[in-house]
Parts: sequence; structure tokens; C-alpha cells
Amino acid sequence: MVKLVDALDSKSSGRKTMRVRFPPSARIMKTFFDILIMLCIVITALPAVILLCELRKENTQEVRHKKATLTVAIILLIGTMTIIYGSFIEPKFLVINRQEIDLPGITKPIKIAFIADLQVGPYKRENYVEKAVKEIIALEPNLILFGGDQVDNGGTPKDETIYLSPLAELPKYAPTFAIHGNHEYGVGTDLMGAFENRRLPDVSREVEQAMLAMGIDYLTNELRILSVNDQKFYLFGGNSSEARKLNFFELKNRNLDIPTIGLLHDPRDVITANTHKIDLMLAGHTHGGQIRLPFFGPLGRIDSYTPLSWYKGWNEYNNTKFFVTSGIGETGARSRLLNPPEIVLLTIK
Repeated sequence: MVKLVDALDSKSSGRKTMRVRFPPSARIMKTFFDILIMLCIVITALPAVILLCELRKENTQEVRHKKATLTVAIILLIGTMTIIYGSFIEPKFLVINRQEIDLPGITKPIKIAFIADLQVGPYKRENYVEKAVKEIIALEPNLILFGGDQVDNGGTPKDETIYLSPLAELPKYAPTFAIHGNHEYGVGTDLMGAFENRRLPDVSREVEQAMLAMGIDYLTNELRILSVNDQKFYLFGGNSSEARKLNFFELKNRNLDIPTIGLLHDPRDVITANTHKIDLMLAGHTHGGQIRLPFFGPLGRIDSYTPLSWYKGWNEYNNTKFFVTSGIGETGARSRLLNPPEIVLLTIK
């Protein structure tokens, strides 16, 4: 059983319906990627079909070079199947990524379900969120954490928070906490040149209110002290650094003998988190690159300076351990390849 040792800040539990008008460029971007996917399918499948048809004729170049023709056709069809799989099949998966870590001060196991980047809206909607909720409940975690970007905020004029409604079941089973990502604020390295000139609406307040109404504790640079199996630890939920909202003021008066887990959206936040003695940091944001190629790594880069090893899995920065999940949703293209959506079940010992 998890106990919240300190009192929660009083926040409004009323829900304000989110009605925002998305810029044409956001809707066009989604359409562009879908057209691009279909175009790639056509330019790989059509030549393959033509080559195979030519093999049925007599005395053609394709017949005279049958092996070469078959090889090219097979390669093209593999490309077609890969595009279809990565665009319409793998994104529908949901795997459980089980991880373990030792943390000083914790001797009895603490199970944390960690989820980031739901990105509900154009691709992931209520039925998929409901699927994720069932998986989380089945894991029987002591704690449930959402690492930001609950909504995509860029591809639909609808109220995307309606797709989050199945999350209301989670606080009934375990304390559930969430933070903002950059998409709630409509900002990001791939979305804007400067915060002041953001192209997408700021829906952070609407998302926070919707999740508070579900019983989810929304942390914006806030600290909680929790107890699991009579073991105390701090949980710090940081606001979005992309939106220039992140600060660590709440960490000043901690008891440093109690371990601190930091829930921060961007893995680059470890650079500042490290200076504030956070023992373990959990992050998302990268989607693992969405498409990961052998020997190349993540294809979808969030910027040119985040180390590629920080896109997914365990890392360490100046003695601060941090884990980056590849998340659940997609943004931009609907595709995932060799990088399925995941729920992380982290056991701290």
C-alpha cells in the first residue's frame, strides 16, 4: 500500500472542456505523412508487381535475367511489407518492458508502472488508452507515473482530453501521478523556433484539469513524500523544460537520507537534475526515435545534440541514473519500427 505522507496541494478538480482551433499547418502535416506512407507503398509495390508480371511473358529482359528480376522484386516487396508493418501494425502493439534497479534506502521491492507520450489525438484514441489501462492494472504496481505529452496537440480540432477518460480507473488501484510534456504547451524543438513564437495552442491547463478530475495527482515542479512497505522516498514531478517552466525550488528542504525519484519529461533534464541530487530520473519525450534501424539507431531525432544512447533505456550522467521510455504514442508520422509502444514496469529494490 502506498501512503502519501505530506498533504497534496489543493488544486481545482473541475474540468474545463478544451476547445482549441489547430493551425492549418498542423493538420496538413498529418495528411502529408499519410500521403508519404501511401506513396512509399505504391513506389515499392507497383514496380515489384510489374516485374513479376513481366516474368510471365516470353523472351523479355526480365525472363532472360530471371534471378536478378526476382531478387529486385523480392527486395521491393520486403520494402512494401516493412512500410505497412511499421505504419499500421507495430504501432498497435503494446509490450511490457520489465526493468529492475537497486536504489539506496529501498530494501523491499517497489513496483512502478511508467508510461510516457500517450500523444492521444490523431493516432491513439480512447480504445487504445483503455487497452493500456487494463495492462497497467494487471501488473499490480504500487505506483503509476505518466511522463508527459498526454495529448498530441497538433493534429485534430477536437478536445483530445476525451480520449484520456479510461485513465480514471487507475487511481482506484494505485496512486497515480503525471507531469506536463512539451506538447501540452504546444512547444518543442520540432514544433517551434522560439517559445514566444509557438505555432500550437497551450492546452496545459485543460489537460491538467481533466486528469485532476480523474483523481490523478498532477505535479508541476512539486514534491511528494511517499511510503511503500514502510519505506519513504520522494517523488519530484518537474514541469516542461521545453516550455521554460522547469525549476527545482521544492527540492531545497529535503532530507537527503531519503531517496528521490525525479519524473521529468525530457532526458536532457538530467543535466540540471544531477545538480539537485536526484537519485533516479524517469523520462520520455524521444519515443525511442519511433523508427529504429539496425546499426543506425533512432531515425526520428528530436534534435542534433541529444546523445543517441539517451533515446531509450538506461543511462547515467554524473552518478545520476536515468531511464528513458520509448513511450506509447506517435507524433508526426504514424510509424514505429523495431520500437513498439511500451509500458515500463520498473521494480526498485
